[in-house]
Amino acid sequence: MKKEKLYSKIYNDIMHKIKTNEYKVGDKLPTELELANFYGVSRITVARALNDLAAINIVYRVKKCGTIVNGKLDRKNKKLIVPVVLPFPESYNSIFKGIEAVALKNNVYTPFYNTKNNIAKERAALESIKINNPDGVIVYPCSSMYNIDVYGEILSKGIPIICIDRNIIGLNTPLITTTNAKSTEQVVSMLVSQGHSKIGFFSINNRMAITEKERFEGFCSGMIKNNVKIERAFLFDSTDMRKQELTLSQAQQVKKFNKYVSKCLDEYEKMPEKPTAICCVNDKSMYALIAEALSRNIKVPDQLTITGFDCIDEDFIRSNHIICIKQNFMEIGSTAMNLLLQILDGQHYLSKTYIPGILIN
Repeated sequence: MKKEKLYSKIYNDIMHKIKTNEYKVGDKLPTELELANFYGVSRITVARALNDLAAINIVYRVKKCGTIVNGKLDRKNKKLIVPVVLPFPESYNSIFKGIEAVALKNNVYTPFYNTKNNIAKERAALESIKINNPDGVIVYPCSSMYNIDVYGEILSKGIPIICIDRNIIGLNTPLITTTNAKSTEQVVSMLVSQGHSKIGFFSINNRMAITEKERFEGFCSGMIKNNVKIERAFLFDSTDMRKQELTLSQAQQVKKFNKYVSKCLDEYEKMPEKPTAICCVNDKSMYALIAEALSRNIKVPDQLTITGFDCIDEDFIRSNHIICIKQNFMEIGSTAMNLLLQILDGQHYLSKTYIPGILIN
């Protein structure tokens, strides 16, 4: 029998004994040596199983004392604390509503932190969360790399983290996101079906989150599948802006982004051959691009079709016949909370969960 199978057997057997109260809250488990003899395996295999149980707070390990049942499975009379960290107000989005819908049914308290898409504010929120030792954290990170040290400290304390939209590069944090690549492929196919053969993408950068990369990959694969040439000049590049943006206030972020949009349309107007359609990486880009185009008397969509991804204002999208991918934010939120409860209950879980995007046109 392979070592991995032995490890899984021990993990699952101890979990079963905790769930059935053979090992009760506060009980001290047999020593590593005793468990190794009982299961007929090495102490290394036993230690791996116990360490993984400790990582999800099912047990806790005390040096020179042993391994003790922590009681996280007993949620009937215990209120769990799961902070939610998002880059926008709780009243603004359906993600938090989806989280709360599940939380209320499972006796979970969800303190809310709005980082305003600022890495310093995100860091302050994470430092506060780290000190308070919650049962888990649900976060929509500002970026995939900044504050990795604090995320690492939280994980090292055995506190699970669920990421929404983008993960933390290098850390094993489960991710809930939309079918970004497949959905953007659908947008490209829809544009081609409408007669477009010169299609751009707004925007790319060297610090793109994993979901943004997936959307760009979907754009490229959609162009190739539809036999449409990818023009480098039509790929608008925000490399110089992204890093600075995350350190500014929201008002400053908007000002800087609008300046970048204006620069891109300066480039667009100088092109001898222009794209007739531009796929935007998100709704923020779409709204800014449409507003700037209209201010320059560029007719949208007659001269330039601009697509979105998010569908935050569905009435606007539908009334203006804009091609857009609608993200099911309620389901993303509820899936995140359900996944965290699975982890706290010691159940097996997927490291990445895709929620289907919905094409609106």
